[in-house]
Amino acid sequence: MAANLERLKKRIKTLEEWVDENESTGGPEGTLDTFNYLISKTRQAEQMQGHLNQLQQYLQEFLNENECMDKWNEFIKEKENPKGDETLDEEEKADD
Repeated sequence: MAANLERLKKRIKTLEEWVDENESTGGPEGTLDTFNYLISKTRQAEQMQGHLNQLQQYLQEFLNENECMDKWNEFIKEKENPKGDETLDEEEKADD
């Protein structure tokens, strides 16, 4: 029984040491750090989305000004409907 008690004490001591070493990641400080990280990544994602929206607006404006919209639409159709896939072509013909 004394051996079991000693092993239990050793395990408890190991756990207490681990908790002390990792307290900053699991305690209030760790939670705050996690929220700060998430907030900064959310802001970064919002900023990237804003840049993407601006670039899409520039592209749309460029295509309209240079009368490239028809070519762009054809390009998109080709990308969305590869030459081996004739299902969309048949659907479009049926709609006509």
